[in-house]
Amino acid sequence: MSDISAGPLIDSFTGFPIATRSSRGEAEGTVEWLLQAVERHASAERDALDQYEQIGTASGDPVIAMVMRLILEDEERHHGLLKRIEATLRDALDWTHSANALPPAGAAAAPVTEELAAAVRVLIEEERTGARYIRGLAHVEKSIDAGLPSVLLEMMAMDSEKHARLLQFVHERLTARAREATD
Repeated sequence: MSDISAGPLIDSFTGFPIATRSSRGEAEGTVEWLLQAVERHASAERDALDQYEQIGTASGDPVIAMVMRLILEDEERHHGLLKRIEATLRDALDWTHSANALPPAGAAAAPVTEELAAAVRVLIEEERTGARYIRGLAHVEKSIDAGLPSVLLEMMAMDSEKHARLLQFVHERLTARAREATD
């Protein structure tokens, strides 16, 4: 396809951009470009997984081994998500439907109520409040046990912030679906 200066064409089925500039490489923001970027990142991450495990084992230190295991578990989950994103992007390009792809955005079956969205809003606030509280504990714990409890509490606070962000996405989706149900 040609370069379109007004912006990429959007596939009405997937919602992904479909315009590319094949003569100069894939245009940034297209499905092809994003797929290549995700594939490169997944490949680099695959190499890092082995290093995390090797460092944890070679250190001979149970604290380092535990921290490396925590990182490895997160990275393995991230790698699995990257593979699902890859499958989704490839499906968009090949007009296929892989079992390991992300669920399609239009897959919601039943209408929802505003109450469900409100319940998620409460969870968002609980996650944010929890993150602030845990971060405060982490600050107090800095001098205990070489700072390990502090680092772990800080990690948990970041996870709570991540959960709040994911719940924000859920809230927005539920709110839109509730609006559709009343229209």
